[in-house]
Amino acid sequence: MADDDAFVRLLRLKDTMTPWALRAAVTLGVPDLVADGEKDVSELAERSGTVPGALGRVLRLLARRGVFTEPAPGVFGPTGLSRLLQGDHPRSMRPWLDLEGPVARGDRTCVHILEALRTGGPVHERAYGRPVWDDLAARPELGAAFDAAMAQRASWIAGDVAAGFDWSAVRHVMDVGGGTGVVLAEVLRARPGLKGTLFDRAPTVAAGHGAWGASDAGQRCTFSSGSFFDTLPSGADACLLVNVLHDWADEHALTVLRRCAEAVGPQGRVLIAEHLVEEGAGGPGAAGLAELDLVMMLVYGGRERRLDELAELAGRAGLRVGEVSVTPRGLSLVVCEAEASAASG
Repeated sequence: MADDDAFVRLLRLKDTMTPWALRAAVTLGVPDLVADGEKDVSELAERSGTVPGALGRVLRLLARRGVFTEPAPGVFGPTGLSRLLQGDHPRSMRPWLDLEGPVARGDRTCVHILEALRTGGPVHERAYGRPVWDDLAARPELGAAFDAAMAQRASWIAGDVAAGFDWSAVRHVMDVGGGTGVVLAEVLRARPGLKGTLFDRAPTVAAGHGAWGASDAGQRCTFSSGSFFDTLPSGADACLLVNVLHDWADEHALTVLRRCAEAVGPQGRVLIAEHLVEEGAGGPGAAGLAELDLVMMLVYGGRERRLDELAELAGRAGLRVGEVSVTPRGLSLVVCEAEASAASG
């Protein structure tokens, strides 16, 4: 009986079709098509440009998984899960599953996992002919979709970053690799006397300026573009890195930290917000973080890190890890100071 139980567990782990059936249904817009009620598969196929018999087989699997209902053969309706897949849901998962978008497009590189294991990754170039960042830059529509997905993710943690760090001693914060500035805008709204700089690629910063540049927070912000591998703008006494370092291998992450340390000077601070890997099996989110770690390797060439690994990189950049806290969502907030400043203090 024990072998039978193990066999069933392994079958669930090897599930081949559900992840791709889910992505296909989202890409075709099926959750939106059934949002207002049950629909026959023939209507769904006509409206999604698919073959009824083939679509029905996909939706039947997803109904068995609880994504849709199937109250009668070939009739499918919405569930609480499918609501989260609708494009208009405030926490929609559509940007993460749409096969025509940049995130799920990156998921397709997983078929090259053996090559990644033999080379250390990434394998995005093997799949698409260009490294992921070059791919996003070469295709503006993909870049914009990526920025939108990252902005949505940032909105989930912006409040934690704004409330979790001690901003009382900060005069001017530069959000390095801050995307469209969702987190920075929240920080500036929470701290009316604080000034900010949003720093990222030019199209991304332009989108951020268009979204909130005219607001009160935007009036206290400088919108600046460039590469965080080069010299950063001066004037800030704190650099903020939110889910930036895990995008990069150690040598690139080290360069980013060095540029931040140079920008804020010996009395400044570098504030890092990332989901850090716990020792051992970890908590309830450990499996998800381990999965994300593989995605970072395959697609971006980055990695999720433990606190000691982050501290080692910080030390090589002339920084020392000080206060560390963890938000209820499991986001680690790490304060780094220049080693000379930390020693004198």
